[in-house]
Amino acid sequence: MIEVTNKINKITNSDYIFSLIQKITNIFTGIITISLINRYLGVSLKGEYEYILNIVNILNVIFGLGLYASYPYMKRQKMKNQLHKYLNVFSLQAIIYTLISIIISVTVRSKIVIITSLLIITRILNAQLQNIGVVEFIRYRQILQIVSYFIDLLLTLGVYLFVPKSMYALLYVLLFKYLIYIFAYLIKCKYIPRPWYISPKFFKYMIRFGFVAMLTTLLMEFNYSIDVIIMRFFLPYSEIGLYSVGSKLAQYIWLIPDSFKEVLFSRTAKDDSIDEIKTVLKLNIFITLFMILAIFIFGKVFIHILYGKEYLDAYQVTVMIFLGIPSMVLYKLINPLYMANGKQKKCFAILFISVLINIIANFIFIPIYGKMGAAVSTVLSYTMCGVILFIDFIRTYHLEWHDCLILRKKDISSICHIFK
Repeated sequence: MIEVTNKINKITNSDYIFSLIQKITNIFTGIITISLINRYLGVSLKGEYEYILNIVNILNVIFGLGLYASYPYMKRQKMKNQLHKYLNVFSLQAIIYTLISIIISVTVRSKIVIITSLLIITRILNAQLQNIGVVEFIRYRQILQIVSYFIDLLLTLGVYLFVPKSMYALLYVLLFKYLIYIFAYLIKCKYIPRPWYISPKFFKYMIRFGFVAMLTTLLMEFNYSIDVIIMRFFLPYSEIGLYSVGSKLAQYIWLIPDSFKEVLFSRTAKDDSIDEIKTVLKLNIFITLFMILAIFIFGKVFIHILYGKEYLDAYQVTVMIFLGIPSMVLYKLINPLYMANGKQKKCFAILFISVLINIIANFIFIPIYGKMGAAVSTVLSYTMCGVILFIDFIRTYHLEWHDCLILRKKDISSICHIFK
C-alpha cells in the first residue's frame, strides 16, 4: 500500500502529468457542459450566446492592457516584492473599471450591458491572477481549475434542469465562476492589495511592456474570435451556433498543448529549455494528428450523441477547423519562450500578418460559402501563424525541422524524462 502511494505521489509530483490530468478533466467536464448548453439554448440562441462571449473576450484583452505580461520577465530579473506590486496595480485597475461600469449601467439601464461589463471586469482580473499563478504556484492553479470545472458543470446542469431557456442564466454562471477564481487566488497570495501604493515609474513600465503584449494577445484573440464577429454581418445566429460546435471542440483539443504551455511558461521564466520544447512539440503534434483522425472518422456520431440532430450540419465545419490545430500547437508551445525573452514584437508581427489574412479571407469567403468560408479562413490564418513562428524558431536556435516535429522511438526516453 505504501509503495502504491509513493508511486502515485511520484506521478502527481510531475508538473506535466498533473497539468495533463487537469486539462483532461477540463476536456471531459467541458464537453459535457457544452453539450448541456447546446441542448439548453438551441442553435439560434447558442449563436447569440457565442457572439456575446466573443465580444467579452476581445474587450477583456483590450481593457486588460497586458499589465500581467511582464511578470515572467521580471521574475527572471529577481524583482523584490514582485507579487505584491503587481497585485496593487491589478486592484487599482479593477476599482477604476468597476466605477466606470456603475456609471455606464446607471446611464444605459440595459441588462445585457450590465452583465457584459461585469464579465469583462472579472475576466480581466481573473486572467491577471491566472498568469501569476502559472509562474508562482502552478500546482495550486491546476487544482483550482479542476475544482472550478466541476462547479461549472454542476451549475450548468442546474440551469439545464430547473431554469427556463435563458441566455442570461448561463452568463451569470460564467460570472460566478470568474469570482470563484479571483477570491481563491487572492487567498493563496496571502496579501491584501494596496491600490494606493503604486510606483508611477513601475506602472509606466508595465504599460509600456504590456502594450505590445496586449496587442499580440488581441491579435491572437482575433484569430479565435473575429470569424464569429464577421459572420454576424452576413449570417443568422443559427449559423454561428453551428460554427461554434467546431470552434469549441477545437478549443478543447487545444487544452492538451495548453497543459504543456503552462509548464513551459514556468520553465522559460528561468531558462530557455530548448530540448524540452522540442520534445513537447513532437509529442503534441502526434497527439493532435491522432485527434484529427478521430474526429474525421467519428465526428458525426459524436456530434449527434452529444449535441443532438439539429447540430449535425456542424460536422464538415468541425473537420475543417481541426485541420488548423497543428499549426496553432506550434505557436502555443513556442510562444512562452519568446515572451520570456522579451520578443513580443516578433510575435506581434507574425500574428498581425495571420490576422490580416484571416480578416480579408473572412470577408471574401463568408458571403460566398457561409460558415464553411469562416472555417477555411481560420485554417489559413492558423497555418500562417504557426508556420512562420516555427521557421523563425528553428533558424534562431539552429535546429532541424524534423527534430521538432517527428516523434521517433528514441524520443520516448526524453518524454519519460520531462514527465519525471
